[in-house]
Amino acid sequence: MKRLASVFLFLLMAALAFFGILRFARQQAEVKAEKMNPSEYVTVYTDMPKGMLEALGNDFFQESGLKMNVVYLSKSQLQSRQDASDMPAADLYITSQDSLMKMKKENMLVPYASAQTDTALNLFKDEECYWTGLWVDPVVFAVNEDYVRKHPAFSYSWNEVLTRNSLRLSMTDFIAADMAEDLLMCLAEHFGIGETFSLLGKAQNHIVQYGKYLSTPSRMAGMGKCDIGISGLNEAVRSRQEKLPVVIMYPEDGSPWYLFGAGISADAAYPGRAQKLLNWLLTSSEYKARMEENQYYYVYVNDFNMAPDSGGHSLEFWNLEKVYFDEGRKDLLTQWGEKIRFGGTNS
Repeated sequence: MKRLASVFLFLLMAALAFFGILRFARQQAEVKAEKMNPSEYVTVYTDMPKGMLEALGNDFFQESGLKMNVVYLSKSQLQSRQDASDMPAADLYITSQDSLMKMKKENMLVPYASAQTDTALNLFKDEECYWTGLWVDPVVFAVNEDYVRKHPAFSYSWNEVLTRNSLRLSMTDFIAADMAEDLLMCLAEHFGIGETFSLLGKAQNHIVQYGKYLSTPSRMAGMGKCDIGISGLNEAVRSRQEKLPVVIMYPEDGSPWYLFGAGISADAAYPGRAQKLLNWLLTSSEYKARMEENQYYYVYVNDFNMAPDSGGHSLEFWNLEKVYFDEGRKDLLTQWGEKIRFGGTNS
């Protein structure tokens, strides 16, 4: 009897092992079939932070039945056509406005318009519909809470912040990141080069530190190491989420801004799927909560219901064309470095 029981136990274990192997083989076959069937995918080329778009993949799949195949490249790689045979053709590019403008010049994009793209402000999309903005990161003032309490009548304008010698100021070095460099270009476009250098020269007298990272100014303000940090909204909100004592103030005379957007690839194998993803990304209610769960706090081009800051001022964007040529950028950065950053001017 014991021998018979042992035989039955052996047969049961063998059967379970067999069905386990069969199930594993079936799963592997399904995975292989998915990889061989590109009709279920929309391929996105991007230089955004890794993991950001994958976090949205399940929500997009539930809505559209399409999966995102995200290919991460550097900014320079993104702006050139990829010839590698082992890489799928891009259906959609997601990157900065600057890169999208260069891609348009290189004939890497095709125009596309829809009800969703049409409602984005003209300021945040290409006039010929070759690309459309998705997320705006406006420049704001991250202010230490103690400073706000002690100076209730302070005017948070660019002139006051940059020229008031009594306040301790922090900003990211213009050569440290693309967004920081873009701020210098925005200031020069809005105020003019002469006035910009005059303001930055006066700011030099009370800047306690030029940060190497975009997060530095708001974090320094939160830690009390400066009174005001000039920061992108995304980083300022992150500092608040870390429970740092930071108050976000919108510049009273308007904000420079950095834009991320999307354009449909001229080489797209499935442009219709790229269109679906672009329209979905322009409907922020579908995924805004997911973005915030992953600590991305942007203003969405089709969602401008921004509450006023604690001083009652609304967020206003500067009217910028942002046509900045590489040689002009380089020359402006060189002048700033020589005359202000390392020149010690206080003009």
